[in-house]
Amino acid sequence: MATSKNEAAIEARMDSVGTSLILQYYELTKPGISKMVMMTTLAGYYLAIPQSSSLFDFGIASNLAVAILGTLLISSGSCVANHIIERDVDARMKRTSVRPIPSGAVSVRSAVVFSALLSIMGAVLLSYVNTLTLVLALITWVVYVLVYTPMKTRSSLAVIVGGIPGALPFMGGWTAQTGTLDPMAWILFAILFFWQLPHFYALSWMYRNDYREGGMALRAIDDESGKTLAVQMIATSVLTLLASLVPTMLQSTGMLYAAGAGVLGLYLTFQSFVFYRRPDTVSARRVLLSSYAVLMGIIILMFIDKQ
Repeated sequence: MATSKNEAAIEARMDSVGTSLILQYYELTKPGISKMVMMTTLAGYYLAIPQSSSLFDFGIASNLAVAILGTLLISSGSCVANHIIERDVDARMKRTSVRPIPSGAVSVRSAVVFSALLSIMGAVLLSYVNTLTLVLALITWVVYVLVYTPMKTRSSLAVIVGGIPGALPFMGGWTAQTGTLDPMAWILFAILFFWQLPHFYALSWMYRNDYREGGMALRAIDDESGKTLAVQMIATSVLTLLASLVPTMLQSTGMLYAAGAGVLGLYLTFQSFVFYRRPDTVSARRVLLSSYAVLMGIIILMFIDKQ
């Protein structure tokens, strides 16, 4: 009986270790980014479906599934590569020191293999969608890993460069259905590109001390008053508002969408003005939370009021 209990305890510990390791690998894929990639790819694809077709058509649905999975895998592979490159920086920051690689839970070699497998599988899947969508996904990987990641410790412009790979999945969802870079594809890119800037400006202010310890080159670190950062936040909130109205002008969405997107964009701009008047962590967090609400609201409205 005692032996059985010991064996059961050992098996339970092994199961716990196995589960923990799976969660560490999952963490390497940056689940928050992965969810946004899935959501925006789906929304872009859905908007591109012709009125005469349906998301429930087998060919459209299966193509969508392959597009989302392929895009997600390449995005996840780039996120793992980002963890590998930034492991020393992460180790210096309190917020990121417990990540899988700096904590020692996952070795660099294992992470490299994991990143390569994810990226290759994603590329293979997207090759069955269309060449344009595959190229956009590969550009996302290259810019995020080889340009944006090393640039973060060298120039505050990295935030703008980082907006490019962040916005491409929205465009990729559209091209997965249409196979073309028409005006609407670029507008979807613009919406997500501009949206990311006030979102990250707020985040950078909230964690500026941590980013300073990590050696990041950010406007929030050098701008003690927060005024210059606030002006950039306001400007990019306004640009997010303007870009979000264009789908209705292009007749991809209706007036309900335009009204809702307008209100959401104005709210984000208002919160950015509040940060300008009172640049503190509380105001920055409100901008951050508002940005989440704006993106979710825009996507929901796209589904409700697609033309």
